[in-house]
Formats: sequence, C-alpha cells, structure tokens
Amino acid sequence: MTPSEAVALTRYVKAACPQQKIDEFTPDVWHDLIGDLALADCRAAVATITGRRTPFVAPAEIRAEVVRIRNERIARSVLPAPPHELCDDPEAYRQALIAGTKLAAEGHAFPVPEVRAITGAARSGSTQPASLRAAVAGLRRQLGPGRAPRRALGDERQVARDQVAEVRARREAEGSEAS
Repeated sequence: MTPSEAVALTRYVKAACPQQKIDEFTPDVWHDLIGDLALADCRAAVATITGRRTPFVAPAEIRAEVVRIRNERIARSVLPAPPHELCDDPEAYRQALIAGTKLAAEGHAFPVPEVRAITGAARSGSTQPASLRAAVAGLRRQLGPGRAPRRALGDERQVARDQVAEVRARREAEGSEAS
C-alpha cells in the first residue's frame, strides 16, 4: 500500500466508523503498521470488521482479518506444483512454493475444481446426460459387485489367508465353467 492509499483507507474507515478519531497523522501511522498489505484486502477487512463486529477499527484487527481473507483464498485455490527441475535444489523449490502460495493468497491462482460423483442411478436434478448415466450403469454391470474393503495391515497372516482363499475360489469357478 502506498502512502496515498493509506490516506484513502483512513478516509474509508472514517466513513465506516464516524465515531473513530482520525487526524492528519493517522494515515502515516497506519502506513507504517499495515503498509505491506494490499489496499483492496484492507478495505474488505474494514468492511467485515465494522459490519459484523465493532464500530471501531484498529490496524491489528485489519491485519488479522487480511490474514484470514488470504488464508481463505489459499484454501480455495489449487497451488501450482514447482517445476520438476527444482527437485534437486531445495531452496529454489521452497521459493517456487512460496511464490505459488503468494499468488493464491492474492487471488491469482486456479480455483479448486468442483468435484461431482458420477453415479449409475438416475437422480432428480442430475446434471449428467442420460446417455452418460446409461453408459456408467452398463460399466458397473460389467465390472460386477465392488470388493470388500481390505483389513488393516496389522494381521498380515490373515491378509495372506484371505488372498489364498480368493485365488482358490477363482480357480474353482474357472474350473467349473470349463467343464
């Protein structure tokens, strides 16, 4: 934030919080305290603070709210992976991660894509075309029932016994089909 943007921010705060004392030195102090933050983020923070919490705003509250806003942006973004060439240079790799995180915090990263499950069952309001639902249902019929989840690896002997039993059952089924 530039000094002139700090003046604009204090005017914005004065408009949002008419009871708050702001004099000619307030922009200088606020620039010293929160001058490293973006004006747009600070304005959004002031709007959130005054709209929901308190009729007065302190620079520390603005900083805390900007941190929350930026963390929210990071959480809603897909962070770009650093180039694979940097795997052998830990410092360059770290710098690339930091740069990607900064882009996400500033709102310049890719948003997290919305994930939708494809199901074979027709649902009311389903967004998949009927042809796709029919194709998925056909594939599910061809694949058969799903496998039971595996046990935890705590009992390796039982896992081995289960695998042997599956193989024997499969061989017996193949043998009875051949006869």
